[in-house]
Amino acid sequence: MVITSSGLFTLREQLESGLQELTAPLDLDAFVRFVDAQGPQEVKRISKYDAAFAKQLVKKTS
Repeated sequence: MVITSSGLFTLREQLESGLQELTAPLDLDAFVRFVDAQGPQEVKRISKYDAAFAKQLVKKTS
């Protein structure tokens, strides 16, 4: 991970032949989303109470 002089983040890999850019320069939020997407994705657990509450929030049409 490298921080550029303009405050953007980029990901680099060091190879025998030199550095390889893995991403374009990104702001912090976009960089975090990119890095989080690379690893295993966590399944969000929802309880039956949360599901029932979300169901009540849906706008009912007549």
